[in-house]
Amino acid sequence: MSSHRRRISMALLTTIVATLLVSAPSQAADKDPDLAVTITTLKPSFLKAGSDVTVRGTITNNDDHPWRKVQAYLVIPTNPFTTRAQLDDAIANGAANSGTRVIETGAYDELGTLAPGRSVAFQVKVPHEQLGISGSAGVYPMGVQVLGTDTDGSRSNDAIAAATTFLPSIAPGQKPVPTTVVWPFLVPDYRAADGNYHDPLATLTSIGAGGQLRNLLDLAKSLPPRSSTVLLDPALLVGIDDIANKRLIAKKVELTDLQASQAERFLQELLAYVRSQNVWILGFDRPDVLALTDNPDLRRGLTAAVDTATRSALTTYQLTGRRVTWPTKNGATAGLLRAERRDGETPLIVTPSSVPGWERRLGSIVSYESASGPIPLLVNDVIANVPGGSSVVSLRQRILSDAALAGLQRALDPTSRADAVTMVDPTWNPGPRPTTGGLASVFSSPFTSGSTLDDVLTRQVSKYSGRVPAKSTARTVSRAQLQAASDLSKAGDALTSIVTDDDQSVDATYSREVAGLLGVRWRSDPPLGISVANNLASRAVAEMAKIKIEGPPSVTLSSSSGGFPLTIINETSYDLRVGIDLDSSNPALDVPSVKPVNIAAGERQTLTVNIDLGQQSTTQLTAKLVSSGGAVIAESKAFNVRSSQIGVVLWVAIGLAGVLVLVALFRRFHRRRTGSSTTERLADDD
Repeated sequence: MSSHRRRISMALLTTIVATLLVSAPSQAADKDPDLAVTITTLKPSFLKAGSDVTVRGTITNNDDHPWRKVQAYLVIPTNPFTTRAQLDDAIANGAANSGTRVIETGAYDELGTLAPGRSVAFQVKVPHEQLGISGSAGVYPMGVQVLGTDTDGSRSNDAIAAATTFLPSIAPGQKPVPTTVVWPFLVPDYRAADGNYHDPLATLTSIGAGGQLRNLLDLAKSLPPRSSTVLLDPALLVGIDDIANKRLIAKKVELTDLQASQAERFLQELLAYVRSQNVWILGFDRPDVLALTDNPDLRRGLTAAVDTATRSALTTYQLTGRRVTWPTKNGATAGLLRAERRDGETPLIVTPSSVPGWERRLGSIVSYESASGPIPLLVNDVIANVPGGSSVVSLRQRILSDAALAGLQRALDPTSRADAVTMVDPTWNPGPRPTTGGLASVFSSPFTSGSTLDDVLTRQVSKYSGRVPAKSTARTVSRAQLQAASDLSKAGDALTSIVTDDDQSVDATYSREVAGLLGVRWRSDPPLGISVANNLASRAVAEMAKIKIEGPPSVTLSSSSGGFPLTIINETSYDLRVGIDLDSSNPALDVPSVKPVNIAAGERQTLTVNIDLGQQSTTQLTAKLVSSGGAVIAESKAFNVRSSQIGVVLWVAIGLAGVLVLVALFRRFHRRRTGSSTTERLADDD
């Protein structure tokens, strides 16, 4: 090819490539942006005339491409919500973030380019006169909307991310309402099939710096006295204590002394806080009470185990508090309420869906007349599903909004008992430095009155006259798992009944294992729950099998009464006190029992058992190990007992026969003597 042709070909190729490059489509616009907005600061916490509104937070780009010319705007409607129903409807309909976008110069934040995976802080400050609100009393849903330019250069007027919070506006002279924060402290781990904790290191992470439980405790401690109630699962205390003392930790888990000390410090700090607060106590490991209600034949024994585990933990850590039952969402039925009534002072925590017709004007705690008597219900009606990240500030504004709306309702309806009780999500992590969110300022507001749940409960409460559902759609812990837990409970009860008085920890240990198999956590993984339950039950049965009683295959007594040996074998690690009962195949024969004796761990003891067969020549006996209360612990194989004695009739017969023999011999001898004398006389006569 000539150089001229080569130049023409190269020019043509260049033209074609350039044409293709020019005509190639740009990257398509992102139709589903993935950015997250979190509000971390809001000032003021409720509207005041003439006050500017400042919002700070972060925007995180979770997309795999950048967003350019990112801007953050404040959005607020002209008029507020005046009832909780309006607010809930707006959230459900996606209208909570609607309103007027404040676009005046200086009232929004220019953030530039936000690279993928990066976060940027924003601040929006809007003068009061630019808010464009009516100023009426109520709650304004105030939001932050984010606009940005996509990689194809397109820029929609629709927000690519948003977050919402609430800004109350208070009517002059509005009276304060009871305001309470409920802090659930639940155990994050469980006992696995080998009896050890499944993931103690995860618990350590949770109670360590930046962990969920650590941050939750720090935030709870920041509130003033008598403004909170602790909802405590005693299993949490036991779990942390076990880590601190390196108990029930698998050998493969490397737990350092420093980590154990960290657990001990957190435990003591948690105990100090709980002891200073109003406390409501959950059943150990939050049992699935609906499953227990649906299985009444197993309920009594399993509930007793939960109660024992709960009392044991409270005694160990010197805590007192009101017992409370917490079914899951949609898990409260009329039958459950009847079964759980207890003493009439034990509340149940329910959701609004479980109490149709309930209104906030009735108050968060109401009295329900169950078939077995009145029972208090705490209706957990939190503002949920709010767009945007959950922060301490968003929690603060939710509480203030509830209090503001409750105050409005009380002003309109003198019979209203509306309040502001807010239960925190037990899995929520307030994040690092949680006290900077200003949650404590809730209780310095003029329209809130710090209270505890006991304060609310012990005042006059409204009656709820609606119909609680008869059935639930909730999937409960399976009967197979409850049956395995029942087997474990029976084995634990049997062992508890024979350990010596100095070892009362056995009852607590087995009760905690049983309670741990009943937790609502197992609903999410039934196969694992059944596997763990079966394994723990098998281990308990195997432990009981180490207690044995052995007797001889057969016994021959030299007379109608006598003794024979029985050996009690204790291969467990516990000191036991057991007695022996003997059952005879002949109901007419009364065999005395052997009084209980002490047998040390790992030892065996042989006892002599005395028996009187009386007129019987033989019987079949079964030896049973029993507790002091008469519960059967173990049985021997049946064995025969015979008497070698000869009966009285036989002795009489033998005696008579002997007499007859003697008489016969005497007569024979007498005849001989008589015959000899006669012969001698005849001879003399001759």
